[in-house]
Amino acid sequence: MIIETIIYVALLIALFSVCDNSLSRRYYVPLKVVCSASFLVILWINQCFSDKLWLLFWALLACFVGDLLMGLYNTYMRKQFIVLGMIAFMLGHVGLLNYMCRITDDTSWFVYILPVAVCVTLVWMKKNWHLHMGSLFIPSLIYCYFVTTMTFKAIECGILGMVEIACAGVLFLLSDFTILFLYFFHFPDKKNKRLVHFVNLATYYMAILLFIFSL
Repeated sequence: MIIETIIYVALLIALFSVCDNSLSRRYYVPLKVVCSASFLVILWINQCFSDKLWLLFWALLACFVGDLLMGLYNTYMRKQFIVLGMIAFMLGHVGLLNYMCRITDDTSWFVYILPVAVCVTLVWMKKNWHLHMGSLFIPSLIYCYFVTTMTFKAIECGILGMVEIACAGVLFLLSDFTILFLYFFHFPDKKNKRLVHFVNLATYYMAILLFIFSL
């Protein structure tokens, strides 16, 4: 997978180069689609003769759709894109959770209970960190539960020795944490927003790659 990974990183660097600048409106969405399509290609190339392919394919396909919708939101700032994107990613998280549940014997009840505490933390953050979420607050709260459930299951897999999955889950959560600031926080300095966007993209695409490596 070395060659595929090098190409994957090169595409990500190209995406960075058109992130939050004068090139964004024209090139950001097409490049994001190419970057996201590339992880589906990597999955297909390395698992096309394996039964494991379908454990991840539909989950990553949902993420691909979510990427497209979030890219459109980032460019055109229309609320319907972010709502549909959140739905697509929630389906992706359910798919990733299903994958992890299938490769382990059992799942602790903590995986489904602890995310409630994270959702409560989000409520606190909205008020104290001045996150301007408006009508997207409830959808974001629901989304928070799904992504943290997936992450806690990934951590449980890590405890069982599947370190790549644990890292992937934590990176995924970190990526979604940065989205709170990317879309719901007003940055006085646009350079800081661009840096957060870089962290968001890097952690997300690395998380996807690690899930593929875990097969």
